[in-house]
Amino acid sequence: MVRIAIVIPYASMANLAWDVFQEHTEQMRLQALDATEYSLDILVASTTQELLPQWPDCDAMIARGATYLDLCRRSLSIPVIELIINGTDIVNILLQLRQKYGPVPAAILGTQNMILGVEKLARQLGVDVTPYCFQENSLLEIRGCVEQAARDGKRVIIGGSTGCRLAEEIGLTSMLITSGREAFWNAISEAKQQAKISQVEREKALSFQTMLDNAYEGLVVIDRNQQISFLNTAAIQILQLSRREQYLGKPASSVFSTPALSRIVSAPENTDEIIAYKNTHLSVKTKNMMMHGLRAGTVVSLLNAAQIQTTEDQLRKKLHYKGHKAKYTFGDIITRSPRMMACIQEAKAFAQTDSNIVVVGETGTGKELLSQSIHAWSRRAQNNFVAINCAALPENLLESELFGYVEGAFTGATRGGKPGLFEIAHNGTIFLDEISEIPLGLQGRLLRVLQEREIMRLGDSQVTPINIRVIAATNKDLESLVRAGKFRSDLYYRLYVLQLNLPPLRERQEDIPLLAQSFLRNFQAREGDSCPLELSDGDCRLLQSRPWRGNIRELQNFCERLAVLYRPGVSVSGLIAHLLEGAASPETPPPCPPPVPKAAHTRIDLSYEVLLAVLQECRGNRTQAAAKLGISRGTLWRLLKKYQGGEA
Repeated sequence: MVRIAIVIPYASMANLAWDVFQEHTEQMRLQALDATEYSLDILVASTTQELLPQWPDCDAMIARGATYLDLCRRSLSIPVIELIINGTDIVNILLQLRQKYGPVPAAILGTQNMILGVEKLARQLGVDVTPYCFQENSLLEIRGCVEQAARDGKRVIIGGSTGCRLAEEIGLTSMLITSGREAFWNAISEAKQQAKISQVEREKALSFQTMLDNAYEGLVVIDRNQQISFLNTAAIQILQLSRREQYLGKPASSVFSTPALSRIVSAPENTDEIIAYKNTHLSVKTKNMMMHGLRAGTVVSLLNAAQIQTTEDQLRKKLHYKGHKAKYTFGDIITRSPRMMACIQEAKAFAQTDSNIVVVGETGTGKELLSQSIHAWSRRAQNNFVAINCAALPENLLESELFGYVEGAFTGATRGGKPGLFEIAHNGTIFLDEISEIPLGLQGRLLRVLQEREIMRLGDSQVTPINIRVIAATNKDLESLVRAGKFRSDLYYRLYVLQLNLPPLRERQEDIPLLAQSFLRNFQAREGDSCPLELSDGDCRLLQSRPWRGNIRELQNFCERLAVLYRPGVSVSGLIAHLLEGAASPETPPPCPPPVPKAAHTRIDLSYEVLLAVLQECRGNRTQAAAKLGISRGTLWRLLKKYQGGEA
């Protein structure tokens, strides 16, 4: 729908305007020249001041006389078409004057575009008419023209509705200048063409305006005369201004009012600076628009320091989808061991600080699980948890992963560069697993990061401030590595602010049944096994007899093997014993006590506790245990089955 508005000075013209509009629309449709849907809004207003309160939403506007000129001066976003008072209209009113009043002196009021050439035409028609022109079409100006005409002895006033009304107030005769059918036809025809073009252009302008208003940066355009020709919503917010309309067409100094801003935007060259502004800091960039070698204007882009920080945080949070988040909490730790419970309570207390933490424990004790739980319990929980194994990468790759690099830093560097894990962990936690394996060459850079809280990408000359919490993990004695010269002492003391010692599984045997049953359930659920595998007390005691030098990781792998091999009807105890016998530990077991002489025990003397103790010493190896007990493997098997509820 294309909307057209017609502004007429008096209501008697409304019927003619509507009739011509309908006739024109129907004729264009019948001739297949224009199938566009149009609407018409007719407004009665003799001046612009009367028009403004009833301003319509339209794509083109038709007006005449002084109202037309005034609307043109306002630089509206829609086209304004003149309802021309043509020669035919002037001839008609002069003929009416001659017919009604003869040679009486008359005055015709209007703007230059309305009454140009009227004196010559009046002489040809034999009437006495003097033109009185006005510019603003204001009530004061029209009244002045009427009063001047009266002083000049004019007895008839020809003009618009306001002029005629004022003339009658002082006792003069008045005649309205009307616009004829031809004038309306031409104006409506042109308005339709201009309105369609206007609608397309306004839609483009609206999309452009919407796009810029939704831009993150504040944008201000200064024209060649140092006046504001455009500014978007972000600029208004950043500069803390009022309504946009108050600044368009005004000097740039009305927007860039501080000395620093004024200096930057008036500089002849492009600029890029960070300055203090009111209660914040702004990043201000200027780009000159050049035409034929001369500056045609300047585009100023603005960023608020607080907005930059907010966006940076949002971008970092979006990196969660890459796996940079904590998956576990303290609730995922399965334990009833008093020692482990005390460790968890200590970890929760540490989580409320930002101090560096070192988690010490054997391989497979759950150092990363505890570290993720600390992060999830801390005030950094909504930000990234970034983990890296310092032993998994060679030194050159580890450096680029930790600190990032800029484009061209080395052969094969990703275009545009890449942020390091320290940058990704900003406002969050970075977990450095196997910190003891970090090369000496990188330990100095890591120390600087921990001290200065800033990083520098490879190949870059600029530093980036970061806010991180470091949790390191090791299964080695770092103090002994310091004494051996394999670990920097200054880095050691920087890391060792808080320390957590995770007990090995053999020192929390009460957790073995809980962990084993949980692992079995999870694996069977994952594989869709509908036949649950339940452990008896005897099975649990058998599992507790093993030292589990691989700790929880070894127990988890063992439970997976058990679940894979288990079938309904198979003896769980026998399967566990078989798997324990075949599981060899890579580490050298502690010295076992000398074998028990055969004469020392009978079958009745060998209690279940003795059997378990010897099996534990032999790491579940039945052959070694039987030899130490002075019995055969078959005897050991029968005894185990007897004590575990099987057949003798």
